[in-house]
Amino acid sequence: MTSEGTDKSVERHAGWLELFYDLLFVVLVAQLAHPMVDHPTWQSGLRLLVLFLPAWWVWVGSTLYTNLTGEIGAERRIDVLVQMAILLVMAGAATPAAHGHLAVFASAYAASRLAVLTFRLVVRGKWPAGGANWPLLLSAALWAGSIAVEPPATYLLWLAGLAVEIAPWLLGTRSGSPLRQRLVSGGVEIGHLVERFGLFMIIVLGEAIAQIVAAIADADAAPPAVITGLAAFAVVAMLWWLYFDFGSAVAGRTMSARREDAFRLTRSIFLIGHFLPVVSLVAFAAGLGGLVAAGASGQHAGDALRLCVAALAVYLLNNGFIGLRVMRYPLGRVFSWLLPNLLLFLVLAWLADRLLPAIPLVLIASFLTIEALPAIKRWRTLK
Repeated sequence: MTSEGTDKSVERHAGWLELFYDLLFVVLVAQLAHPMVDHPTWQSGLRLLVLFLPAWWVWVGSTLYTNLTGEIGAERRIDVLVQMAILLVMAGAATPAAHGHLAVFASAYAASRLAVLTFRLVVRGKWPAGGANWPLLLSAALWAGSIAVEPPATYLLWLAGLAVEIAPWLLGTRSGSPLRQRLVSGGVEIGHLVERFGLFMIIVLGEAIAQIVAAIADADAAPPAVITGLAAFAVVAMLWWLYFDFGSAVAGRTMSARREDAFRLTRSIFLIGHFLPVVSLVAFAAGLGGLVAAGASGQHAGDALRLCVAALAVYLLNNGFIGLRVMRYPLGRVFSWLLPNLLLFLVLAWLADRLLPAIPLVLIASFLTIEALPAIKRWRTLK
């Protein structure tokens, strides 16, 4: 589908190339989650943030470009396949990077920036560029330069390179490339955008289910593992319910009603606003694997539970912030569900070394279900 001649009355969905592209992120998410299963510490959480951010920025850049232009021609198809090859290397290097071996991961991200620049040169004048070229070139140089230094200087160069790329979005400038102007003028395909980010959430929730199944299998499906696994699945199911019925659906309606604010909403809800929810759910998935394994062996929840509740706290705080600042919800409406959950998480973190894993999981699932009940009532009223 090209940008020219697109029938705006027909809602566009993710194409086969986009779905093929997402396979790399299925693997990459798994590779980033696995090191945290055995080491659910705050240091592991920080490494996850640092390693996931460049992968996320690659994905959102490609997704937004396709959203605004469509799947345009053989050059774009080749570009996506090249990006997939680079992401394959990033995925393979993610677990070694989590253990301090950073050179291959850094080299792959630098290559991804050069691949975008090459695509822009090839199609120059034929299709719109995604922005200025110098941030990509500078970022690639910083990431390549990080190979020659040791942490923490390595991470500082990574963050500097990413800051150069992300700053124009954070600063909220509404001028710039033709592609940016197309976004500002309301040219974004809202249904496609909601679907693409929803599919990424499915990838992350799928990793949570994979962790549960793997832990049950490792325990030879012993009854304690099955019971803990079912309690863990109840939490995952409620997270799915809340996101897709009362998160992405509301985001889609908000963007449809405020098309004149397309730039800010796309940035606030999706490009920036989805980062912490996604990365926190990756950490949560890793914690679930540890919880089911602990339940299978009769151990207390411990650090795995603390990881889960910390991840869910970040997830809900981010949602509350977006609800207040972007969706314009009243303060009381947000706090009525946010504060009880945060209080529960604090109590569970305090008691983590004295609780069997199934108990806190059932409590978390119950609180999330209670949170959904008023939203379900409003949804039925709207229907």
